[in-house]
Amino acid sequence: MSEPKQNFSYYLKLIYPFIKKDMALFVFGLLAMLVTSALRLVDPLILALIIDKSIPNHDMSEMFRYGFMFIGVVLISGLLSYLQIVLLSRLGIKIITKFKGQVFSHLLKLPIGWFNKQPVGELIARVESDSERVKVLFSELSITIIGNLFFFVGVFVVLMVRDWHTTIYIMPIILISIVMYSFVFKYISRFFRMIREKYAIISAKITDYVQGIQMIQALNQEKRITEDLTFASKDKQRTEIKTSFIEYGTQSIFMFVFNVLFVIIVIMLSAPKIIAGVATLGTLIVFIQYINRMVWPLMHLSENFMQMQRSFVSLKRILQLTELSTEDETFTGNIMPTFEKEIRFDNVSFAYEADDWVLKNVSFTIPKGKKIALVGASGSGKSTTVSLLCGFYHAQKGTVLVDSIPMRTLDFRAWRRKIGLILQDIYLFPGSILENVRVYNDTITVEQVKDAISIVQLDDFIKALPEGLDTELAERGQNVSQGEKQLISFARALAFNSEIIIMDEATASIDPQTEARIQRTMNRIFAGKTIVVVAHRLTSVLDADEILYFSAGEIIARGDHKTLMKESEDYRRLVELQLLGGEDE
Repeated sequence: MSEPKQNFSYYLKLIYPFIKKDMALFVFGLLAMLVTSALRLVDPLILALIIDKSIPNHDMSEMFRYGFMFIGVVLISGLLSYLQIVLLSRLGIKIITKFKGQVFSHLLKLPIGWFNKQPVGELIARVESDSERVKVLFSELSITIIGNLFFFVGVFVVLMVRDWHTTIYIMPIILISIVMYSFVFKYISRFFRMIREKYAIISAKITDYVQGIQMIQALNQEKRITEDLTFASKDKQRTEIKTSFIEYGTQSIFMFVFNVLFVIIVIMLSAPKIIAGVATLGTLIVFIQYINRMVWPLMHLSENFMQMQRSFVSLKRILQLTELSTEDETFTGNIMPTFEKEIRFDNVSFAYEADDWVLKNVSFTIPKGKKIALVGASGSGKSTTVSLLCGFYHAQKGTVLVDSIPMRTLDFRAWRRKIGLILQDIYLFPGSILENVRVYNDTITVEQVKDAISIVQLDDFIKALPEGLDTELAERGQNVSQGEKQLISFARALAFNSEIIIMDEATASIDPQTEARIQRTMNRIFAGKTIVVVAHRLTSVLDADEILYFSAGEIIARGDHKTLMKESEDYRRLVELQLLGGEDE
């Protein structure tokens, strides 16, 4: 995974497409901020006019006129600030929704192998929480920084005009303070990155533990899990406390310098001039007002830059996802597949990690319309063979051929449309039974779903439900039995009219009676289709046209049940253990 560049222009190019269509809102917010910043410069000058002109001249009408001007400036500034916040918040929400949609769309196209290595909680933190942090880049944060910078420049110009001598004394101190803060920002940004990483770890742990809550409670491990989460939380807490100490400690020092030292310096420099009649009291008021008004923008500026640092850390984490190669970039075949004769594995070897070969020179053929069974111990390579057959991976050595055409040259999406995959752990999506059968594919009609339901003999079950096919399933289908889940998965394969049915331990987690019922249903509904069965329990593979016995990534025996009983001692021992009640030596 390549690291994205970290310069600002690189990030700007990446986020620009997201704000391009809503540039009018962004420009309006920028203009509103510039006008607001300008008005913040005006009202201290109006106060100075009242003090220096209206009061000495005892001109009440002029004082009221300036007073109404002051009120007008404050009201207009407040109205523009309100409009700016509302519109930019709307802009941020629109853009981040589009941004998260694009990130999630990219995730859906990543290879299965990548997902197998990623904690679910960390992915949730990246897509959701990090995206929310990035939102401020698209909304008020960027414009606030620009507006504050504009205000500081305006303050400097006005003060130079009013009293350049005093300004020359205080401006270097302000610049030194800003430079010192820049070093603080650079130092503290690494702590924000550490906090986000620790948050992702905690999210991943919580997700895993919630998913495994039944096993945790069954084994009485609640205390151990709580201790683990507490340790991770305290680790994050220590980093957050240290970060807060640096952040708010620096801000406190900064406020003291501005609220106390700067005012003392200005009074010491201005008082002799006022007494001598060289400067006016209004000028002192302008200096004090501007200094007070610079405190919070500078405080906000420091906070804004810190938020910017956090946002760019989150943006970097998200962009690392979007830079990963998708299946479309990895699997570049474009030949439309046909399956008229056979699928052939020709001396196929495969490793998930370098030189750790899970399959070793595996060769076999799956003729169209036949039933092939893969049996053997766990870790012998059966499920990996299925993953290669589905096109989730490509073999490093050897070739998988479909009608003599290498699978890596086929359009992988078109090839997968020919496959109905039925797994041991059937995943049911949030929603109704109808949507779970057609998996949100609206081209599959309700009638087709009903036909599939009828064929797998789920009619009575569906009719007994209060809302039939529209009945909502609980999370992960907890309100239906394991056997009913399997029949729903069979209905999926039928509704999608799959040519090749692959069952990977599809009946391993159900009772023998339900398995026998499903077996009878399967033999009837999948008659004439090409079937590949991966199984530990041999009752579902005894009628296979060919059984492949896997061991340590190799096929050590092959043939139908009768042949293997005669020729393979390993297979015969497995049959005796499972079907004849033999003892494991």
